[in-house]
Amino acid sequence: MFGFLENLKNNLGVSSKRNSVLRERRSHPKSGRSLLCRSLGAVALLGLAGCASVSSVHRLQATARATHAQLAHIEFQETRLAHELRTLRTHLESGLRRIQTTQTLLATRLASATDQARAALIKAREANEALRVTRALNSAPSSAAHAKGAWLFDKVLNQARQLAGEAYVAPARAPAAVRAIGPAVFRTLLWHGALPGWPAKARFRLAFKPDDSRYDQPVAMYVVANKRILPITLRPGDFNFPGSLSPKLPSSLPAAGFSVISRRRGHAAYAFLSFLGASYFRVRGWHESWGSWSRAVSLDTAVPNRREEFPTFRDFWIVIPRPSARTLTIVALLDGSSVTGAFRFRATPGPDARIRVTAALFLRRHVRLLGIAPLVSMYLRGRMQPEHRATLHPAVHYADGLSFETRNRRWVWSPLFNPRWQNVRAFSLPNPLRFGLVQRDRRFGAYQSSDAACQKCPSLWIDPHGHWGDGRLDLVEIPSHRATNANIVAFWVPGVLPPPNKPLIVRYTLRSGARHDTPPSLGSVQETRETPAAHGRRIFTVYFRGEGLDRVPAWVRLKPVVTLRGRGRTRDVSLVKLPSVGMWRLRYTVPDRPGLIVKAWIRYHKKPLSEIWTYEIPR
Repeated sequence: MFGFLENLKNNLGVSSKRNSVLRERRSHPKSGRSLLCRSLGAVALLGLAGCASVSSVHRLQATARATHAQLAHIEFQETRLAHELRTLRTHLESGLRRIQTTQTLLATRLASATDQARAALIKAREANEALRVTRALNSAPSSAAHAKGAWLFDKVLNQARQLAGEAYVAPARAPAAVRAIGPAVFRTLLWHGALPGWPAKARFRLAFKPDDSRYDQPVAMYVVANKRILPITLRPGDFNFPGSLSPKLPSSLPAAGFSVISRRRGHAAYAFLSFLGASYFRVRGWHESWGSWSRAVSLDTAVPNRREEFPTFRDFWIVIPRPSARTLTIVALLDGSSVTGAFRFRATPGPDARIRVTAALFLRRHVRLLGIAPLVSMYLRGRMQPEHRATLHPAVHYADGLSFETRNRRWVWSPLFNPRWQNVRAFSLPNPLRFGLVQRDRRFGAYQSSDAACQKCPSLWIDPHGHWGDGRLDLVEIPSHRATNANIVAFWVPGVLPPPNKPLIVRYTLRSGARHDTPPSLGSVQETRETPAAHGRRIFTVYFRGEGLDRVPAWVRLKPVVTLRGRGRTRDVSLVKLPSVGMWRLRYTVPDRPGLIVKAWIRYHKKPLSEIWTYEIPR
């Protein structure tokens, strides 16, 4: 009996050690291991007390073994479920990665297909335009082209080609009595005549101007309806001339140009397009004042030892619109000593007025510089010239900067300046996406002039169509002491010029409006200030604003980048966020060396967060 109890005590000791291990692995009081431990403990107590029978001890041992088997089975099930859970998680993560990879591949293929489709569309349009021009040059227009109204442009195209092969004949001047009309009377003249066949309820109407002392080259004008061309004749009775001047004028007045007036239901009519003087024309949107100009072409502008040439629109054909038409078509013939051309304008008024321009240019002779889609503006003074801040009007300008987008989707901003000597800045810009002269400061307090209303001057943008090829963008700044001088010119220069009598086809959209095209996520330049520093240096302060920059906390360290093209080094570069005005201020010091080109922008790691500010120290 004592031997049996000794064996039972030894077995219970082993079981007690096993119970302690199981208790450490499963601490839940209701688990099977806890039950096993309590059972074995009870057996040990009974055996030691000598009050347990052999059968009861065997039954308890059998119960302990069954419980242990159940625990082993439960552990096996837990291990198997954990393995299945890991396998399922692995499969889910692998499937999610495959889905993400597929989405990325589909997005890449979609972008590639979109680019290919856009390129194919551009090539198709270019081929169609080239085919139409070739057909026009061969004098074999199809009936389909005639049905769509292209016959008029073909007619003018042939006329321009013919003129390019002939010697240039300068236009005759207006009669002396007409040239005696002064600017004061010219500004007050209003045309109240009638046009043959013009719909009374049309959205557009025309207003003509006669020649005067400044515009003394007559311009022939016609209206076109149903392939019929009718000349427009201006008479003194069609204008509100003073009584003392009317008897001295001829019965038929030569025209200087015209304006296109848009009429909106429930709103006052306003002139949104004007052709007046040489090849200049202006466009503006709703609630805007007249500002920057555009020109047909720029020839030898700012070329040393060469005189700039100003070709003129000598004929206009205005297509009579339908009463419900929202677009007006105008065709013009350009003539000059070095170039001729046919232009088609499709003008659409609105908050951002648009003109789709198609031009075919023929060179009579070789020129040193041919500017495409020129933009002309006025810049007398602004924030870049602190010596003028004490004047009555702190800023006087129609545009305060040149903006353009490169093919790698980088935006560049170059502030304008009124230099002491003529300054030319050239930017490499092959196959441009868009460029424009922009009026960003639209606060009345910046100008404080209710007459000029510079804060309402529109920004002018050029959106090229098709592939323009290699070339550059030129910005010419001419010294000026009067606000009536157009001293800013920007135009695109092709890398290769066509030979004489070969057409150069150019298509683009001229947009006018208050907004600029810089993406909201990209910080744009709001202000540029320049102050002189000691030891022949200059301090530039550039203010950036944008939705992307607004979301960046002040404690994030953004990287200011300032580079120089020329001799010198930058100093004291600092970038801080100004929460009170919602802008970032970038300040740096550069050498005051004429011709030095400075570029500055903001980035985070390698990602640019702002457009590139660039400026050349005037010579």
